[in-house]
Amino acid sequence: MSKDTYYKDHWVEIEPDRLERYEAQFVWGARGNRLIEGADIAEGQAVADYGCGPGYLSVELAKRVGAGGHVHAFDVNAEFVRKTQDRLAAEGLADRATVTHLQADVLPLEADSLDRVIVKNVMVYVDDPLSSFREFRRVVKPGGKVHAIDSDFYMAAFDPIDVHDWRHVLDAGIHAFRTPTIGRKMYGIALEAGFTDVAVEVIAAPDFSGRMLSFIKNTAGYAREGGKHDEAIVARVVDVASKAVEDGTFFALNPQFLVTATV
Repeated sequence: MSKDTYYKDHWVEIEPDRLERYEAQFVWGARGNRLIEGADIAEGQAVADYGCGPGYLSVELAKRVGAGGHVHAFDVNAEFVRKTQDRLAAEGLADRATVTHLQADVLPLEADSLDRVIVKNVMVYVDDPLSSFREFRRVVKPGGKVHAIDSDFYMAAFDPIDVHDWRHVLDAGIHAFRTPTIGRKMYGIALEAGFTDVAVEVIAAPDFSGRMLSFIKNTAGYAREGGKHDEAIVARVVDVASKAVEDGTFFALNPQFLVTATV
């Protein structure tokens, strides 16, 4: 993979151990419900899940739109597409969803065809966030909403990991994120894309269980891929975090920016 396009290439091709971590990381639960409340998903709506991953959110959306609604799920990873299709079928929801292997930035949808677009932890990786928001605006009906959820990785906090050690790992692996500060930027991007009604909420739920350990391990992997890292520091960060999860002293905070833009 080219370092210049690693931020998107590493989603097209995902190594098995990272794919396994995503399976555990993306399981839907109460926290996920809180993150999509502002989207006001209702029965009968046509909804897009942009960057559907292994399909947990697509299943939840298909349940919420009911038999009269439809979910359009998109992802750049072929394995995620298969997993999403299988997950929907296992839940008896395949008839109310279309899953597409996306290989371009333009959505294969007519203008004004959707009630909602949900973009969960994807904007940090897209080539051009402004262009993406403009594309979302194109496909959403008047009165419809784009609901984007994302992180601002320089605001994430971990303990008992040394703050300087973590910053080294993040800086060494930063090529894996196209816009690592996307959380703080989405409000302005939505306005520039032509949305006039843009609401922002920030949710910062502490993690004591170790759910964020997968993110730490993934970022350590990105640092190693980049080759500009101190292996002793990277190994120490993973070791400290892993031991903290085991002994119950792990703490993480990764604020989620919820931007709801109405057409």
